[in-house]
Amino acid sequence: MNTKLTGLLAGAALALGVTAAAAQDYPTRAITIIVPYSPGSTDTMARTLAESMSQELGQPVVVETRPGAGGTVGGAAVANADADGYTLLFAVSSVQTVAPHQRDLPYGFDDLAPVARVAVGPNMMAARNGAPFSTIEELVAYAKENPGAVSYGSAGTGGATHIAAEAFARAAGIELFHIPFDGVTPAVASTVAGDVDLVLGFASAILPQAEGGNLVALAQLSEERTAVAPDTPTLIEGGVELALPPNTGLWAPAGTPEDVIATLSAAVEVAASSESFTTFTTSGLTAVDYADSAEFTEVLKAEDAFFADLLPTLNIE
Repeated sequence: MNTKLTGLLAGAALALGVTAAAAQDYPTRAITIIVPYSPGSTDTMARTLAESMSQELGQPVVVETRPGAGGTVGGAAVANADADGYTLLFAVSSVQTVAPHQRDLPYGFDDLAPVARVAVGPNMMAARNGAPFSTIEELVAYAKENPGAVSYGSAGTGGATHIAAEAFARAAGIELFHIPFDGVTPAVASTVAGDVDLVLGFASAILPQAEGGNLVALAQLSEERTAVAPDTPTLIEGGVELALPPNTGLWAPAGTPEDVIATLSAAVEVAASSESFTTFTTSGLTAVDYADSAEFTEVLKAEDAFFADLLPTLNIE
């Protein structure tokens, strides 16, 4: 028995040594980043980041789009991949903090390990020209006097903009009328046309229309004003205690060695500050906001707790 025990302990120590050595040598081959959305601005952002990451890590970093089910197809693929740092997820945080609360999925919050945040939206809210309000304070006052009379367009039922609007309505103590669209672009177009009172979306979809005089920017949903929209107040400034900044970042499968995550996080920090990435995000009206694994994890835990409390109270079918 002693001989067997000694052998088992020696084998375990050898295995740990091999694992540690492998982690120290990381990476030794190409890394794949999965973007769980259709080709567009998010996968272009990921490719721009990947180019600089590849230079830092000394190995190819390739980007693959795997859309479906609001990002959860790609999220599940990464959550169930080998925890070796060679398969990563580049997405908006709702894939981890919102989707698992909405339906049964083959992964949960704890199945993804945050690597780093690279950017924060921001989301914005705008009104049609000629609406009976031009500020958040006026909107809230009008909606309280006319329950359900104010309509808003979202990118689809149960999506991020729908949840954000309903969260705003709850925080402001008002009732809004929801009109879902198949994406943010048609929702914005309908608001520009005057058929819908309000619309929510990324600054890249809202701000150009507001600057062109086609919409009235009411608020951004960040905790503080961002450099992207310095002249647009936050909801908090308008008297509504709510901030829902969309965090964009990288995740690895849970169980990925800490030193591998640290290596990746350091590479992301350098890549996020590169000229190519900052130029891209500036043109896309996205605020670069790097956070390492530990900080990003705390942000996501708070976000997950917020949505776990919020979603059961919302009228979302």
